[in-house]
Amino acid sequence: MKKLAKILLILLWITYFNTAYMVEEDPYVWKSNIEKTILMWKYLNWHRENIINFANKYELLDDQDINKYIEKIDFLIDSLNKIQSNNFDKDREDLLISTILNEIKKTNEQLKVVLIIKKNNFEKDIKVKKEMYSKIANKLSIKILEIHNLLYNDELKNKKILSENEVRLKNALNKIENLSKRLKYFSYIEFEKPSQIKDEFLYILKQIKEQINIIKKNM
Repeated sequence: MKKLAKILLILLWITYFNTAYMVEEDPYVWKSNIEKTILMWKYLNWHRENIINFANKYELLDDQDINKYIEKIDFLIDSLNKIQSNNFDKDREDLLISTILNEIKKTNEQLKVVLIIKKNNFEKDIKVKKEMYSKIANKLSIKILEIHNLLYNDELKNKKILSENEVRLKNALNKIENLSKRLKYFSYIEFEKPSQIKDEFLYILKQIKEQINIIKKNM
């Protein structure tokens, strides 16, 4: 919920900036061009940071589309810095600020669409990979449970005094059973990134392999 709220906050800020700052400037609100540029500069830096956070969350740090907009924002920030550091006449400043405001509005409108598409594609990728691995995990879970049931017989289960080998064997079989359940319910595990799905699946397989080796040594 927190992540969803953060995404909505970004989109709301885009909308707010579009509606609140793209209107005709009121001289009683805007006291000077410097104040305009400072506010715009703060907004663009905040906006840039949130885009990078979005890109990091959705594994888009190397995405050309996202980087194109970050470069555009960097250009606008640099333009605002130049306005603040140079003594342009007021007409020139007004023109530059108006141009930058229009560019921000256009960029935000385009970026909003891109972010939604990227987010939807990311979530679709997670869903497809999760379904694929879940099918394999479910089949493997059945096989692992068969091995567990075959080896964990009533004699071992009810035996009161166990040898060291039997203790290790029993512990390994219990872990195998738990790992089998993790595979069975793999589809219920929540993942934030597609790469985590494969990593979790391979981790479970590694744990199963280790327990099977322990079982072989102690039978």
